[in-house]
Amino acid sequence: MPSEPFDRLAELRSLYDIARSSIAEADAEKRAPLIARAESLANQIDALMPTQKAGDSVDEIAARRAARGGATSRLGHAAGSAR
Repeated sequence: MPSEPFDRLAELRSLYDIARSSIAEADAEKRAPLIARAESLANQIDALMPTQKAGDSVDEIAARRAARGGATSRLGHAAGSAR
C-alpha cells in the first residue's frame, strides 16, 4: 500500500505554526527556546522555498514588450529598420 509522499515544506510550516501558537501561550520564562525553534524552522522553510530571480528594469521592459508582441521583441530592433 503506497503512502503519500512526504512533503517536507508542509511539515515544516505545520511545525512553525505550532511553535508560534506555543509561544503565545507559554509563560515568559519558557518562550526563549520556543522562539529559537521557530526561528530555526523559519530558516529551514526559507531554504526550501523556490528562489525568484529578481530581474532588472531592462528585463522587465523586454518581458512586457514580448508579452504584447511589439516589433522590437520579435526583431530585436525597431520596426522599419533595414537589416
